[in-house]
Amino acid sequence: MLGWTVRCLVAGALGVALAIPDALAQNRERPPRRAPAATAEGTTPIAAPRPPGTAQRNAVPQGSVPLTLPEAVFLAVRSNRSIRGQYLQRVADRFSLRVAEARFDPQFGIAGGVTHQRVGSITTTQTTLTPNVTIATVTGGQFTFGWQGAQTNVRGQNPTATGRATFQVIQPLLAGGGIDYAMAPVRIARIQEVNSKLQLKALVIDQISQTILAYRALLQAQEQLRISDEALRRARELASVNVALAEAGRLAQVELIQAETSIAQQELALVGARNAHQQARIALLTLLAVDQSQQIWAVERPAAESARVAPDRALQAASENQPDYLRTVLGIEIARINLDVARNQRLWDVSFVAGSSLAGQRADLARTVDALTSARSDFNVGLQVNIPIGQIARQQPEVNATVALRQSQIALEGARDRLRQQVEDTVRNIDTLRRQAELARRARELAGMQLETELVKLQAGRSSNFQVVSFQGSLQSAESTELAAVIAYANALTTLDQILGTTLDTWRIYLND
Repeated sequence: MLGWTVRCLVAGALGVALAIPDALAQNRERPPRRAPAATAEGTTPIAAPRPPGTAQRNAVPQGSVPLTLPEAVFLAVRSNRSIRGQYLQRVADRFSLRVAEARFDPQFGIAGGVTHQRVGSITTTQTTLTPNVTIATVTGGQFTFGWQGAQTNVRGQNPTATGRATFQVIQPLLAGGGIDYAMAPVRIARIQEVNSKLQLKALVIDQISQTILAYRALLQAQEQLRISDEALRRARELASVNVALAEAGRLAQVELIQAETSIAQQELALVGARNAHQQARIALLTLLAVDQSQQIWAVERPAAESARVAPDRALQAASENQPDYLRTVLGIEIARINLDVARNQRLWDVSFVAGSSLAGQRADLARTVDALTSARSDFNVGLQVNIPIGQIARQQPEVNATVALRQSQIALEGARDRLRQQVEDTVRNIDTLRRQAELARRARELAGMQLETELVKLQAGRSSNFQVVSFQGSLQSAESTELAAVIAYANALTTLDQILGTTLDTWRIYLND
């Protein structure tokens, strides 16, 4: 029942934040797509050893919930706390963009008030109403339309009301003017929106990569537990053989101590393997934001498809997809916009100003609007000039913006070098680990053959108990080494995906941001 529940959760996991293609939703066991920089060799996949007769997947202990790697990834995307927190941040970021793009929308406002006062024997009530509309233009100008109405009521006298409509235009010609200057906040907000999306992508990639590594750590701990259990079984079988040989008079009683010592050592190793397994299980559950008391069991087999990676294609893919690198590139664009704004602010303040007004007076406030239609308008046209002289502080924003741009360019150069280093190191590491995994498999096969031969020699009385125990330890060490090599190779491929920024493409995950 619990396993069914987990699978139901996985099936609906990405409905909140992600969209999964139908093909992936129908087949959870379908392997992830290979990164564009990696090509298959057409050889047998690199895999950790399994005892004869063992199924391709780990047998799930009773009471444990089976968990595949795709299920772990999708549960992490759905439930991981860091990803959920970043999606909440995206709500605020999208609203910030909305605010920035609304700077050219008409801004409406209404002000008003009522004042009642008595001075001596005269009681006066005054009502004011001032609606206004302000519109900013993409050239840096501003249009303002307003109406000011006031009505005064004096006890014992006829009420009087005045109304005045005003229209004003201010267009900066140098400082503060121009499309580039007016659109700078909007352009920066749009770049920051892209930056925010890249930040979300980077976080999701990081959490998915951590989940994959944690899943493989659990898988490695399970396999190490199996290896330790197998080693203990072999030690006990050897002890049984030694007892039979000793009873037959073909082995000295003192030789039994060696086998008992081996059993004690293997029991000690088994206790440590069980503890490591529990640590790996809890670490994965923490990433998945799932109840830590859940007993899960990784059912995948430790394996990785043998592949070769072209360094040039990998570097090109990283330059086009790596979120942190792309964010550095965007930083230069923002620095350039800030420099243009700072240079604009050093220009003289010269503005074209024009305005018009209408005024009327009636007995009440409502009728003053009709009076404006027959009133004669006043107007004004002119230039406003402000020329600062000897103000060195006006140069500081441009100096700061120039330095910031240069620092961003230097940061980009460093990011490009680090990206190349990471790609080349990871590609070289993949080739090395692939070769190590192949050699470790060969070493494990030879260690198994040595042990089988030595057991035959022991039964024939041509070998010692010490030799058999030694070869048992060699086989256990070889199995652990091969397991670690296969896991390390698979993790290196995952790390390459993370560095290239193609993790989401590999797992066919699409962000709904």
